[in-house]
Amino acid sequence: MRADEGYMKTVGAVEKALNILNRFSQQKPEWSLAELARELELSKPTILRLLNTLEKYGYVSRNRVTRKYRLGMRLFDLVGIVLSQIEVRAVALPVMREIMGKVDEAVYLNVISGEERVCIEFLDCSHTIKASVNIGQRSPLYVGASALVLLAFQKERDREKLINGLELKPFTDSTITSKQKLRQRLEEIRRKGYAVSWGERNAGLVSLSVPVFDRHAEVAASLSIGLPDARAEPEKLDLCVKLLLEGGKAISRQMGCRIDDVH
Repeated sequence: MRADEGYMKTVGAVEKALNILNRFSQQKPEWSLAELARELELSKPTILRLLNTLEKYGYVSRNRVTRKYRLGMRLFDLVGIVLSQIEVRAVALPVMREIMGKVDEAVYLNVISGEERVCIEFLDCSHTIKASVNIGQRSPLYVGASALVLLAFQKERDREKLINGLELKPFTDSTITSKQKLRQRLEEIRRKGYAVSWGERNAGLVSLSVPVFDRHAEVAASLSIGLPDARAEPEKLDLCVKLLLEGGKAISRQMGCRIDDVH
């Protein structure tokens, strides 16, 4: 067997379920059980089990009048997540370039995915020694300024749910490992409007971050600067905070947020 064959293996039941979803279109938005069975050349009991599962999780629903199946609202939710991430990245990029041009340090944009922070955009700087963040890089929500900002500005109920699900493992000696201290830190971040972390995920690196809000005044992303602690002089950190706060507000306004609505 070739080394890549295992990678290419798929799960049959998932594949069949996705094939059902892929049959829906603008031209044919509804399908009956019999039609799907004929189209996919599968038995009605098999199709019915797959439809029942998709319906349970909101990926399809059944028209009470026609008794046919159509796409469910869960897909609308997922589309909204994708669109919001595309939108915030497109809006943030010019602001990120402006900030990077003024401080010549790494600038990056992050969102929440599940219980993690994910980087969705990164601008490099000219220095040899620098903060390096890969697009797609993930980290727990309690580690570093970028993640802490995303957690701090969640709605209280959502924030507590996320905190309760966290297992606080240390990355460095500076990592928060107490939920009581984490809650205190998050309250401080909400009060100040930004976060600064010193070596909490990577020793020797400093990160600063501010929230970006969407049109519903909910946190959509965190805008961040990362730099080595050797260049983290007070004057430079003050400039970074100033630029991030201005940039976060500018992006939020372009996302449709009225800053006065943010609590």
